[in-house]
Amino acid sequence: MVGGGYALTKAQQQTPEYFVLEVLGGLLGGNLGARLPDVFDPPLYPGHRALAHGVVPVVAAGRAAVAALGDWQGHLRAEAGRQVALRASAGTPLERYWHALVEFLCRLGAGTLAGLLAGYGSHVVLDAFTPAGVPLVA
Repeated sequence: MVGGGYALTKAQQQTPEYFVLEVLGGLLGGNLGARLPDVFDPPLYPGHRALAHGVVPVVAAGRAAVAALGDWQGHLRAEAGRQVALRASAGTPLERYWHALVEFLCRLGAGTLAGLLAGYGSHVVLDAFTPAGVPLVA
């Protein structure tokens, strides 16, 4: 849910249909992002939390990713707009379908990126409140 919420805040300036796509992407990305820390540091034994759960590496990487998020989303949104123009001038139904699909994936991806970051961060924050906590570094 946190992924959808963060995507919602980042998609405020989008038209209603694009807003909905980005929020859906945020929900998907949040679900995936929340699983990633345990993919990188599998819970195979009680003290499994290492680098992917470390406060310093997660905060550092998270700050860099959040700083770049606007550019990443801007690129995806621009590409989606380019696909709209290409679809309008496409000669065949297959070409129109292709451009519509790429536009859809770009808009969904803009939200997915935001959700991924929020989901990952929420996993680490919630793990910090467990008895095992999270390491400072690794």
